[in-house]
Amino acid sequence: MASRKITCLITGKSYTYGQDYYNKKVSDYIDETNLKKYFITQKAKNYLNKGYSIQEIRNILNVDVEDLPDPESPQVAELIEFHKIQASQTAKKISNTLNFATHKSDPGVATFINNIRNYEQE
Repeated sequence: MASRKITCLITGKSYTYGQDYYNKKVSDYIDETNLKKYFITQKAKNYLNKGYSIQEIRNILNVDVEDLPDPESPQVAELIEFHKIQASQTAKKISNTLNFATHKSDPGVATFINNIRNYEQE
């Protein structure tokens, strides 16, 4: 059981998941090492994606855990970079779906969508 315990580096909250859900989380994070190293709660992830800093997220969520890494530490910088990469992969999937869904749309809309797609590829 203890091997399935993971802790959020932003909020300090620890979770122990059931085997099936834990396996799903492992596949979401690519492997178990990444899960244990980069796991953050959904609330923290939402705030991070909205552009809040680590300290702002901790203030909003009333985090008062003492032994969390400093917001400026390399460990936190790696965590942020990992989630940026994950978010960019999801965003590309969404934009490809939007382009497909608007295939026979207004020409202005099609131009706008294609501009977004080209911007993401740069």
